[in-house]
Amino acid sequence: MVKGKNIEKVLIFFGDILAFYLSIYFAFYTRLFLEAILPLIPLGHEFSLYLSKWWAPLVVLITIGYYGGYGIVITIWDEFLILLRSLFVSFLTVWVLLSLQKEAETVSRVLITLSFVYMMITIPSIRFLLKLFIYRLFDMRSESFLFGLPGERERNLMRSLNDEWYSGYKIIDIMQKKSAKNEFNTCFVPMWYADEGLIKSIKADFRNLIFVSEISGLSFMNTEIKTFLSKNIALITTNNGLLSTRKMVFKRTFDIFFSTLVFIIFIPLFLVVMTIIKISSKGPVFFAHKRCGKNLSEFNMLKFRTMRINSDDLLKEYISENPDAYAYLKERNKLKSDPRVTKFGSILRKTSIDELPQLMNVIRGDMSIVGPRPDAKEAVDNFLSDYREIYARVRPGITGLWQVSGRSEVKYQERVKLDYLYVLNWSIWLDFVIILKTFKAILGGKGAY
Repeated sequence: MVKGKNIEKVLIFFGDILAFYLSIYFAFYTRLFLEAILPLIPLGHEFSLYLSKWWAPLVVLITIGYYGGYGIVITIWDEFLILLRSLFVSFLTVWVLLSLQKEAETVSRVLITLSFVYMMITIPSIRFLLKLFIYRLFDMRSESFLFGLPGERERNLMRSLNDEWYSGYKIIDIMQKKSAKNEFNTCFVPMWYADEGLIKSIKADFRNLIFVSEISGLSFMNTEIKTFLSKNIALITTNNGLLSTRKMVFKRTFDIFFSTLVFIIFIPLFLVVMTIIKISSKGPVFFAHKRCGKNLSEFNMLKFRTMRINSDDLLKEYISENPDAYAYLKERNKLKSDPRVTKFGSILRKTSIDELPQLMNVIRGDMSIVGPRPDAKEAVDNFLSDYREIYARVRPGITGLWQVSGRSEVKYQERVKLDYLYVLNWSIWLDFVIILKTFKAILGGKGAY
């Protein structure tokens, strides 16, 4: 299985080379197309000129390797971020080398730039397809162990790690100290087992030790390790995401520009939805609900109305006829087959179009594009006692980790933990990933009702 892991790395390496030359090819013919419709200087050279720059793909490959692109990569988003950083640095390096060789004027600036833009698509795409075939379809993942006793917590952790097929690792057993063997290269170690004695006793048996933490109060996405070699000391530094004034200002600036742009684009959709709501059912177009925002102050969160105007009476009648529904409502704060929802309202909820008016809340400063889910005062009192101080310092979001992790299928207390994790681990990259995954969640429709 170690041999299989090496084959995978070789395939990824040659896949990157293929993606590089495909990008040059696409960029060359895109440049010719642009030349025909824009006032550009005609290309005075052939495609072979770029093939002769043998050092250019070497720069890209070395940079990807330097940033860890051929090492341990757990998720597709980790890999994508590594590749974006690598390609940006490679782009600058290639231009510096072309300038030093006095060849910057002999090549097309547009073509070189387009090549790296295409690489941002081709390299991640080819890697994904290769790993899909190797890991998902043929299940040729590298076999590994999870250290610990075979308890329920360990089995749940093992299932969660194995679900992340993109990592290339497959945990086949839970290992106790006395049964440690060196037939596998990698061992996953839960943090609750980790101590100096354990690490010393098993480190020699495994090439890779991967420590796994479920500690919700630490911001591991913003963690760095500093070492004092002369003192044999390691420092783990963490900064708490959105609990930084500078980051809050940056996020607010992004929210204003992004929400304004999206609002302008969706004005025609707003008009269509407003018209259908008005025609299909009695009542106002918008529904305003009191929710807790920054500093836990209440504001009117806007939605397109999806319920009938006599919703309270309908809910009481439904619960009296279906007693089990009350427990479900209390646990998730939502109901499946909710009798209060109109036919058109169910479509709006399924597609999350009902939440578009919250863009106005973002522009006004009540909410953020990405953040904790806005909750009513009673929900905050019931569920957020442990996290109240953190939640009070950030704006709630239209979407968030809850939205991309199952939506209404996620239990309320799990949702609170996800939001807490987001606040402590915020980065602009995390927001970007959540926004992309939100579109996937909406298109899939899972957990929306």
